[in-house]
Amino acid sequence: MAETYLYEIHFLGFDLTNWLVLDIGAFVGDTALYYARRGAFVVAVEPLPTNYEIMLKNLELNSSLKHKVIPINAAIGSQDAFVELSYNDPVDGAASIYSAGRFRTKVRSMKLSTLIKEISSMGIDLKQFRVKVLKMDCKGCEYDVINETNALRLFDIINIEYSGYLRNKTYHELKNTLENLGFVCRIWAHNEGVLRIGLDRHGIMTCIKSHEVIR
Repeated sequence: MAETYLYEIHFLGFDLTNWLVLDIGAFVGDTALYYARRGAFVVAVEPLPTNYEIMLKNLELNSSLKHKVIPINAAIGSQDAFVELSYNDPVDGAASIYSAGRFRTKVRSMKLSTLIKEISSMGIDLKQFRVKVLKMDCKGCEYDVINETNALRLFDIINIEYSGYLRNKTYHELKNTLENLGFVCRIWAHNEGVLRIGLDRHGIMTCIKSHEVIR
């Protein structure tokens, strides 16, 4: 919550009118409401059921923004299936299928391309938005999503909080793939934990299509 509203690590601009933000790893809705308050239409995807229920309550508490957010209870991964999600607390922002927590729960999982089709089936045309953003904070799933290059091409900005330490990976394969798709990327540390783990394995990657001028 502090990262979102005090340090504004998810900042994309002051006016996000006619922007679409696909928020993968929406937690309790803090980032969804952050973007919606600035004018964006948000699809908020959160896998952990307890986090998702609190997100629904937060949307109800912000009724003036609720119509700008579509919540979806699902994980994003390499296949359309069900996966075991691991977590340590009832409300846990670090829940992941790639960690070993005290608790486990089975949740629906889908590929990014499947999610996009599901959004389209709701009557939401991605082409109507001036800027399309993919935000990922999904504790390891980014290394699955990065393989769906055709889906990634739909976006103008891709913002990833990468957690390579969960999968013994670095940011380099993410960066190389996105740069090959025409994005320009920068890597930066968003908290002190990144400095302890190492920027190679944890941090934020912000990528913008090189031919786009985002105003």
